[in-house]
Amino acid sequence: MKKKFALLLAAVVAVLMIAGCSSGNNDSQQQTEPSSAAAETTAAATSESQQNLIGEQKAKEIALKKVDGAKESDITKFKLDRDDGRQEYEGEIIYKDREYDFEIDAVSGEILSWEDEAVNQ
Repeated sequence: MKKKFALLLAAVVAVLMIAGCSSGNNDSQQQTEPSSAAAETTAAATSESQQNLIGEQKAKEIALKKVDGAKESDITKFKLDRDDGRQEYEGEIIYKDREYDFEIDAVSGEILSWEDEAVNQ
């Protein structure tokens, strides 16, 4: 009788241990899923905002139209930035002893800022 009870007890303990392990795994999966969903939401929002941008090439063309004769190789700095919640392209053109600093709205293509000054040589 003791052998049967011991085997039954061992079986119950084994079942409980297995159930506890698989329950623990489910908890970790539940903790991972919200992070994955948050990452997907962030990626979707980033992708959506990127789709509305005019693009680097268009922004460079807008800036170069303001400097007669300048070419893309005259753009010495250029980057996409976020300022006051607005995405904008910032850059610098150096052409014929002049430096042009600009900011262009990354969605509308509007020139937000334009500065022109002589380059010290």
